[in-house]
Amino acid sequence: MNPSALTALVEQFISEVEKLLPTCMANPPDRDNSLGNVTLFIVAEDGQLFGRMFGTDNVRRRGTCRIAWQKATQVWMTGMATGRYEEQVYAKQVDPSKYGINHPDFIGWDGGLPVVAADGTKLAVAMSGFTGETDCRIIREAVARVPGLAMAGS
Repeated sequence: MNPSALTALVEQFISEVEKLLPTCMANPPDRDNSLGNVTLFIVAEDGQLFGRMFGTDNVRRRGTCRIAWQKATQVWMTGMATGRYEEQVYAKQVDPSKYGINHPDFIGWDGGLPVVAADGTKLAVAMSGFTGETDCRIIREAVARVPGLAMAGS
């Protein structure tokens, strides 16, 4: 996908994510997790980076950004959802040395998912700030709202 088309697609996705945040803030476990300071981080297969930090507390946003980056880059390297990758390593179905992600570096939390554009461009998408379940739900719902994006096998 050419860079401007990819940027437009990702910007539409980010807009859809933003629309979903107020509903999540109504759920106390999500609201209280990081007090509305949430990060969305996206890595395209060619290494191009996209993202957005939401909220107003820079200390908390920095923390959610670090975790979202770790989730997204793990998905980018493995092609697998966070949590699922670790399950496969511990079940000895995947050799972690193939990806250079050592056991101490496993994120382990849900919130990072593989996404694919209609032309086959792979995106590693991750959120941090809500519960892992909610982070994944937001990604899936936003993907469903953007023509040209789909969840990739994980």
